[in-house]
Amino acid sequence: MRKLPLRIVAVSTLAILAAACGGDDTTAPITLDGGSDGNVLPDGSTGGDSGDSGGGGDVNVDSSDSAVPPTIYSHLFNGAVESIRHDGTSWYVGGRFYAANVAAAPHLLALDTKGAPITACALNGGFDGPVDTALQAGGSVYLGGNFRHYQGAVVDRIAKLDATTCALDTTFSPANLNGFDAGVTALATSGTSLYVAGSFGAYKGVANSSNNLAKLDLTSGAIDTTFSPPGAKTNGFDAPADALIVVNGALYVGGQFGAYKGVANSANGLAKVDPTSGAIDTTFSPPGPKANGVNGNVRAFATSGTALYVGGQFTAYQGVPNSANRLAKIDLTSGAIDTTFSPVGAATNGFTNQNGPGSVNALAVSGGALYVGGAFTAYKGVNASANHLAKLDVTTGVIDTTFSPVGPTANGTNGNVNALAVSGTALIVGGQFGHYRGPMSSAHNLAKVDLISGAQDTAFMPANNTVNGFERSVQALSVSGNTIWTGGNFWTYAGYSANAIAKLDDATYALDTTFGPANGNGFDADVLDILVANGSVYAAGVFNTYRGVVNSAFGVAKLDVKSGALDTTFGPSGVGLNGFNGPATSLATSGTSIYVGGQFTDYKGVANSANFLAKLDWNSGAIDATFSPVGANTNGFNLDVFALATSGTSLYVGGDFASYRGVAGSASRTAKLDLTSGALDTTFSPPNANGFDATVESFAVAGNVLYVGGAFNNYKNVNASANSIAKLDATTGAIDVTFSPVGANANGFDADVLSMVVVGNSVYCGGAFNNYRGVNASANSIAKLDTTSGMIDTAFSPVGALTNGFDNDVFVIAAQGSSLFTGGRGFLYRGGSAGFGGSMTVIDQKSGALK
Repeated sequence: MRKLPLRIVAVSTLAILAAACGGDDTTAPITLDGGSDGNVLPDGSTGGDSGDSGGGGDVNVDSSDSAVPPTIYSHLFNGAVESIRHDGTSWYVGGRFYAANVAAAPHLLALDTKGAPITACALNGGFDGPVDTALQAGGSVYLGGNFRHYQGAVVDRIAKLDATTCALDTTFSPANLNGFDAGVTALATSGTSLYVAGSFGAYKGVANSSNNLAKLDLTSGAIDTTFSPPGAKTNGFDAPADALIVVNGALYVGGQFGAYKGVANSANGLAKVDPTSGAIDTTFSPPGPKANGVNGNVRAFATSGTALYVGGQFTAYQGVPNSANRLAKIDLTSGAIDTTFSPVGAATNGFTNQNGPGSVNALAVSGGALYVGGAFTAYKGVNASANHLAKLDVTTGVIDTTFSPVGPTANGTNGNVNALAVSGTALIVGGQFGHYRGPMSSAHNLAKVDLISGAQDTAFMPANNTVNGFERSVQALSVSGNTIWTGGNFWTYAGYSANAIAKLDDATYALDTTFGPANGNGFDADVLDILVANGSVYAAGVFNTYRGVVNSAFGVAKLDVKSGALDTTFGPSGVGLNGFNGPATSLATSGTSIYVGGQFTDYKGVANSANFLAKLDWNSGAIDATFSPVGANTNGFNLDVFALATSGTSLYVGGDFASYRGVAGSASRTAKLDLTSGALDTTFSPPNANGFDATVESFAVAGNVLYVGGAFNNYKNVNASANSIAKLDATTGAIDVTFSPVGANANGFDADVLSMVVVGNSVYCGGAFNNYRGVNASANSIAKLDTTSGMIDTAFSPVGALTNGFDNDVFVIAAQGSSLFTGGRGFLYRGGSAGFGGSMTVIDQKSGALK
């Protein structure tokens, strides 16, 4: 299914092909199912986060001998960090990622105290699903999440690894019948026992043996049936448990539940349980709808002295409205709330989030300070006072404004914090973010900051940080000479700041920091297409700001190819002085003109001057009024343009439209126009007998052939004649039935073709598909087809889920030499780690092997 804004573009003979699809797997917030756990730390404090015990040994991390250039920043994980665990010499980081800079990291990465990957920990294929919690005990690391396998071995949602080698403990996880039937979100230890929380009901196949809570032997993995007598209402909770902590001989459990062992309203989101017998403490939790707990879910715990700090997504404690806005401090014994720390009132305690429902996801205590992470922006009603991260006084609840100066970019991160851990004088912060204290700093999903000042430690990173690493989607590619131009919705490349656009060397893949200086580079939003022409770089997208200058580039910009400087003759800064009133999605060039397609109607503030298509002078930026006479029905299309290609004297246009220059049915998703006059070619598009039944998203031109890709199935009203791809005569528009025999499984793909490039006798296709001509897993997001027969190359794409292609969409393809460059949002190629954090990959055109 197409996601907006979606665009594909192919540009003639320079192999400047680009495809893009708005929306990104790391853009949308992850709904956390992680909770917290915790154990008493050596200094007496505890910490918890979304799915791990949050703390670790009080180790002094010395990075003084790890000097790096100031333009390099923290780890570049290509997915959210959900858990962090420190064992005194190593950090274990788990989450929803596959890579961290140069290191393959399938949901788990082991780091030394300076942040470099530990090679002795042989993760190999790692986990096949998210790691949401991690806990170290003795020489072992326990991990929980929503995975099913580790290095190919079955480990249902829980695994025990050797802390040094990362080898699986098969006693704890025997090959047959191990683990839980649903996700694990939190872990805690006490003595020889491991407490496990999650959304499960069965352990080792026994139904109702562990209703969202279980107690296991640390060595054997055997379940304690005294703690959890089997039965629907004889153990555990009625809904998921997300947080655990053991303090002073008691087990505290937080989650989304209301009943414990079948007793309604006995534990509203919070319970104190005897760790041996499993009995609930009714002094801490008197039974009743408003007599105990909170009015939402609990996700995090921490403790200091006689207090338990509780974080989550709630606003009331024991039925009192606005008594605990996502955070509460309660007595470990009585359960009484501390009203000094949390005076009752909507803006007198706790956190709120201006971007949606707020939540505290992680807590950690060090000395007299409580560190809080989550999905919030304000503390005690002061906006921008706590952007997803805050430091509070453990007694008074007063926020530390040195650590968190008030301001949108003066404190915290630009996305959710899910995990916290304290080590020496440092706080390790994990989550789903790209920046720390503003867009000029990079901290992709993991950052190390000073406990007092909040300053970021930019030396905490892998030692080799020169190759690999877009943290989000690449949506535009152009290979020109010895340069790879990339655009997308990323912020960094290999830890360097690179806001939506990057210039790379095609041999070393090093970032050109002259074009993209560390401070003040790139755009404020997605780049969807790039075109190199006229000694310049033209960029199209959804942006309006370049290098921090607001209103300097509305959807289109012309940049100096070396310095990256904005050409203000082409686009003077100011509203109505440059660009379009909507996203620009595609670019093409011919002669001294730049053609721009998109989701706009106005150019430089003139209404109906450019209805989804414009022709601009490539030096002055002036619009061609002959090609586009001003008026609602005198130029352009009635809906979005996503693809452009030029050939000879013609411009091919694809998109969502049906009408050109106000004539209904004149151009169904594709059109051929005269490059000079803009006149529609009615031979190619006869009235009411033309085009496709759904969106056109990509083009490739080869001689007198036009390849068309998109989300369609029918061409010129013939059912199943063109399933997402078609080969047309560029003059007459006739479809090639040898390439596309009519029939549901006789031609084409099962989903959108988003990009194409023709090399010799092959057409390479990228997109959102998995099947070609009805063969399952024959083409996972990429395929190589014969230009004559349309047959797929099975050497390039051996059939199988893990033997060809990517695990997610390919948006853009470009070719040079023997290499094929792909951009998208897939993280795995042929079942293994892909290059460049998954967002950009270089493969061999013949074999399909990674380069």
